[in-house]
Amino acid sequence: MRFLLGLAMVAGLSAQSFYESEAPYLSEEAAMMRASQLDLGRAEFLGADSGVVGGYGEFTLRFTVGRAGLASGGALRIATQHDFGWDMWGGTRLQMKDPAAPNFLVIRTSNNAKIAWKPYPQGGADSLFRDYHPWQTINEFRVEDKRLNPGDWIEIVYGARSGGSPGVEIQPMDETAFMQKVYVDADGKGEFLPLPDSPTLRILPGEAKRLHVIAQTDAVVGEPLWISVWAEDSLSNPASGYGGVVDLAVEPGSWREVWRAEAGDAGARRFEGIRLEQPGVYRFRARSRDGLEAVSNPVRVHETAPAARIYWGDLHTHTRYSDGRGTPREMLEFGRKYASIDFCAVTDHAFTTTDWMWEEIQRTANEMNEPGRYVTFLGYEWSGVTDVGGDHNVFTVEDSMPLIRSYTGYSYRNLRMYHGPNKQAGHVEDLFRMLAENFRDENLLVIPHFGGRRGNPEWHNPKLQRGIEIFSDHRRSEDWATTFLERGHRVGVMASTDNHSGNAGYGVRRTAREVGEDQPLFSRFSPEEGGTALIAVYGESLDRQGVFQGVYHRRTYATTGERIVLEFSVNGEPMGGEIEAGPDASIRLSAIGTTAIKTVRIVKNGKILHALDPGGDTAALEFVDRTGAAPGDYYYLDLVQADGEKAISSPVWVN
Repeated sequence: MRFLLGLAMVAGLSAQSFYESEAPYLSEEAAMMRASQLDLGRAEFLGADSGVVGGYGEFTLRFTVGRAGLASGGALRIATQHDFGWDMWGGTRLQMKDPAAPNFLVIRTSNNAKIAWKPYPQGGADSLFRDYHPWQTINEFRVEDKRLNPGDWIEIVYGARSGGSPGVEIQPMDETAFMQKVYVDADGKGEFLPLPDSPTLRILPGEAKRLHVIAQTDAVVGEPLWISVWAEDSLSNPASGYGGVVDLAVEPGSWREVWRAEAGDAGARRFEGIRLEQPGVYRFRARSRDGLEAVSNPVRVHETAPAARIYWGDLHTHTRYSDGRGTPREMLEFGRKYASIDFCAVTDHAFTTTDWMWEEIQRTANEMNEPGRYVTFLGYEWSGVTDVGGDHNVFTVEDSMPLIRSYTGYSYRNLRMYHGPNKQAGHVEDLFRMLAENFRDENLLVIPHFGGRRGNPEWHNPKLQRGIEIFSDHRRSEDWATTFLERGHRVGVMASTDNHSGNAGYGVRRTAREVGEDQPLFSRFSPEEGGTALIAVYGESLDRQGVFQGVYHRRTYATTGERIVLEFSVNGEPMGGEIEAGPDASIRLSAIGTTAIKTVRIVKNGKILHALDPGGDTAALEFVDRTGAAPGDYYYLDLVQADGEKAISSPVWVN
């Protein structure tokens, strides 16, 4: 463990003097070193150590008191990034009033000490969010009467079933290590130190309820292409135990295949080397022999290789290294194996990312980068509050870059916040200036997004800010993104999930239990919306340089998750480009939907210039704007499918 590295530094200090004399506000690693030196105790789960998503369970966490003891007035705080219900974004459902109801909590001790329980939800006056982020939900267990001595224990039973409770609600997303992070205040003076090792549960997926078929968007006659099939449970997790038989076919065409799912498949299989001998638009269909069915996105088969092909990606994800779940490797592997995206980046919040975490993120991205198959980029999120610029993701095409952190609104008491000597950027203009020292040959990108601290159009760097995230799990943010275009900022349009659940390229498609009713939940703010978010890039090659140049030169469009095919040009200049002013503008568009297209709109300067309602799943139009293309004008394409899914192109600007 990393905490062992610092034990020599404190070897000459007694536990008591070290505990009382050192400054209480340290890094998390330093605090764990101190907890180890003091021997505050250990925590573990007894009995069951796994559960199934969306179900119920009974889990007993035992804290055994260490050499430091646990005084009257001392306490434990147990924190989670997601609690057992779908309360990742606030609150807790544990209760001690009704032993027959869900989420019943029982507390017992080896010496009959009285323990007071106090929950700290994420919001409200009692919240400890600023002090403990990213450990979102806090439950405190405080000793009210007699001291617990070394070897004594406290047991916390989540979902105690002895009184008829079905158990504690289990979160809807699978997770290899759902951690109960244990902090200890041994003497009751208010200094809570995290244990070096906190117990974890494994959250398992459910049975398969849905199939997905994902196919390569652009292919060439006679050249090999790929498709991917995967099974998910009712809560959008990979059904890793799936063992069905799936018949696969292409429409139109004669290609056929059978997938007999095996344990080693973990619920997904990729088929490569498929060749189609005629140009056209194809779709692949999957039918399982247990009644599941799916149709792929459209595949364009070209007569000859196009200069650029559409590649799909997710450039905004969070792992447990900030306020998400899973490791960077698990996040990137989901994007590769299940979401079947072509490129991806982990973008953990820089202010919660330690130096060793950043080293591991970079190492993992470089190890998993496979040109021609799956491209991984280095990135992070600079998370300044809106008044100093707001959230921006930073990317590079290189295999390393410095991590520039932001000052934040979180408490200086927070152990996970960066408190080290490295220079930070207090304002987005500081970020631009510091990044400019590393800018060469179009090797950096800075992308603002809506997020928790929405990006501010007040400040703009045209060399670095080459795009804007218009869709994410947060919401569909055309209203916010338009403010950048209205100010004349020439930013390409893109989308990414901002996923905190370990599912790169798939977003948040969950079911929330609210007052006993199931409701489809898309995002934290817009439960009426559906979908996720993906960026489409026209790239000359599937490698870091090819994809990055496509993004940098704004050859991008955004979708709410469906792999809709878009082409858009003005006077022959494709999306993201610039044209000269003139008396008119010739606009050409084409689209292939994943279902029927409801409307296609040509937008000029934020207003609808022309609309087409094609009725089917394809659209094509040539239109001349005779009102004149004046300097500063911009055009883009906005498409809405009958199922509500959307796609928006990057603009073409007039010089």
